[in-house]
Amino acid sequence: MKTIPAIKQTQTEILAEGVILCIRLGDSDPVIQACRAAVRGGLRVLELTLTTPGALEAMTILGQEEGIIVGGGTVLTTDQVQEVAAARGRFILSPVFDPDVVDEAHRLGLLAIPGAATPAEILAAHRHGVLLVKVYPSGALGGPAYLRTLRGPFPELPLVPTSGPTAETLADYFAAGAVAVGVGLDVFPEGFTLASVETAARRVWEAVTAAREKR
Repeated sequence: MKTIPAIKQTQTEILAEGVILCIRLGDSDPVIQACRAAVRGGLRVLELTLTTPGALEAMTILGQEEGIIVGGGTVLTTDQVQEVAAARGRFILSPVFDPDVVDEAHRLGLLAIPGAATPAEILAAHRHGVLLVKVYPSGALGGPAYLRTLRGPFPELPLVPTSGPTAETLADYFAAGAVAVGVGLDVFPEGFTLASVETAARRVWEAVTAAREKR
């Protein structure tokens, strides 16, 4: 991959924030308002999963608002990469590593963060030019202990555990070597309100800040 300034800039900004918020909502949920509530709470990097109704439309709107870094999640095809790019997304996440999807993201100037579970998958993604590797599903794989084990053979690989970290546990993930974490259900539990989203986002942001200050 040729290093594209836009991709490196997005990587730098995400690492500076340290946390990606996964938004996976239903038909009746106020997606844009919920995202703005999370931003008010301090979470500026928003991953709108393409399984969320209206995700691309919300991405187009939020991508124009100052201080928000928006991207697409559950991106599985090159066509979906193109849709995210057209909707002003700056990055994509996927539960798997697909070289074609990564290549298309890089071609369009989007940061690709593919998912990987095994050491072989993680190394393959890294060797393909991936700048951040999503460890998924990190909680089911063993949480911080698994991440710490990966750090043995891969001390320099930039790992972003998702589907595991919470406000209560993310400090352990950072201590185990995460460069950033992904959260979701912490902020959007069943029955959430806009007020609860802002409060939960602030709790996560404060936990991230405290955890990184200890490193």
